[in-house]
Amino acid sequence: MIVSMSGGPSELILTDGGLPSMFRSADAASLAGQADTVRWSSLQLSMLVAGAVLGGVDIHLGNGLELGALIASIALLASLLPALWLNAKNPQRAWYRGRAAAESLRTLSWKYAVRAEPFTGSDAAANERLLQDMSSILQDLRDVGWLIDAGGQAEITDEMQRLRSQPLGLRRQAYIQGRLDAEYTWYTSKATTFTRMARRWAAAAFIATSIGLAGGFLRAFGLLDYDGLGSASAIAAAATAWVQLKQYRPLAAAYSLTADELLVVKAGLEALVEDEVQWSRRCSEAEDAISREHTMWLARREAA
Repeated sequence: MIVSMSGGPSELILTDGGLPSMFRSADAASLAGQADTVRWSSLQLSMLVAGAVLGGVDIHLGNGLELGALIASIALLASLLPALWLNAKNPQRAWYRGRAAAESLRTLSWKYAVRAEPFTGSDAAANERLLQDMSSILQDLRDVGWLIDAGGQAEITDEMQRLRSQPLGLRRQAYIQGRLDAEYTWYTSKATTFTRMARRWAAAAFIATSIGLAGGFLRAFGLLDYDGLGSASAIAAAATAWVQLKQYRPLAAAYSLTADELLVVKAGLEALVEDEVQWSRRCSEAEDAISREHTMWLARREAA
């Protein structure tokens, strides 16, 4: 066990580098799964839109070949490749499960480091409980397709033990600054970004639909040869599918609610007296509030 050291709370804050290696493995797996999902989904939608747009173009070659229809067919055929890859590899599963595991490990690490329930006993008992909980998380992820080499006592980092050895006052300050304030900033920033993105994609779908309607009327009166209705519909559908994949609106609402809840939790922790029993309980409740959002995030994703 690392001996207690004096210092400011900012020096005691747990960064990602001070969390267990299992966290970094889960985080890396989640980011890789997310990148693959976004990359291949965007490719699929792009090919579908290209097929719809090119399908309305009349390009007649001298030998009777309709070039527009041929290129559109090739684009639609190409859209099957990312669809098949996504179905076979299912990177969304690694994205969702990896993120849930990473956040669960982050929660366990903070609870252990600040002596929140259920890690209030002796260091030996807390170490054993932490490793058991980590093992349970790992067992739940065997079907995701990635392995974690590290394990055992090495997962309890020096940074976690150092913070755990500090008096309550320093632990509380480090927790509020490094955990609650950081989470609040992240949630408010994401809520703002997702709200903005939802509006932009909704505007894109509306504009595409409006252009398609205008093109349809012009074609009906013989003022336009291009059939833009199918193209506009495909673009609007692709924009809607993208918003559904990213879930901008529900996440923005959920993140705003979580940010408000974190403010209430922070106020309660700051008002606490120097009482280890109350601290361990209230801090555990704070982590449960954060974990609740991650659990709901996973449920929304898997139900989508």
